[in-house]
Amino acid sequence: MSMLGFRGGSWWLSSKKDPRWNCNGSSDCVGGFCMPEECEQRIKELTKILGKKPSDLEYGYMKD
Repeated sequence: MSMLGFRGGSWWLSSKKDPRWNCNGSSDCVGGFCMPEECEQRIKELTKILGKKPSDLEYGYMKD
């Protein structure tokens, strides 16, 4: 584990208004109270496919 508290784990996106945005994945680096890079990338991909993100879109992560 790094000094900053980052380590591998899982992330997810969740929306009740538009469940097409609901997804999850894994990352080698989660923690530090910031969105994992893979999660940010998925939001960009979904924005291209689905358009504007829903107002209730939330993300979360959990360290392994």
